[in-house]
Amino acid sequence: MNSQESPSVVGTYEYVLEDLEGMCIYTETHAIWLWSKKGRKPFQGEQPTDTEKAAAFDSSFASVSTYKFVGPSRITVHRLFSTNPNQIGKEFTFEYEFEGELQKFWVLQPDGSRGPMGAARRLRK
Repeated sequence: MNSQESPSVVGTYEYVLEDLEGMCIYTETHAIWLWSKKGRKPFQGEQPTDTEKAAAFDSSFASVSTYKFVGPSRITVHRLFSTNPNQIGKEFTFEYEFEGELQKFWVLQPDGSRGPMGAARRLRK
């Protein structure tokens, strides 16, 4: 993939979601997603308890993927790393559109329909 095929995707984005915060970064070949639920509680001490660690894990996500364009404004993602080990090696496809620097996106469901809309605002190209 070269920059002529993906001029509008490469960049750094901040999620614009009601209950999640985080960032995603697209290079010409890879994507990194990091998010967590808003309002997470800090650990009570220097060493978190097992319960605190489980809550922190359950309220956050990270992944590294390769991606390829499979149609206009349609990308298939192949997970290389994920905090959820069951997702490693899996693929999914999403559609996106831009309104200025705001990227709206929808993960495609097995029947081809769009799932719930997500959004992220571009910070840098």
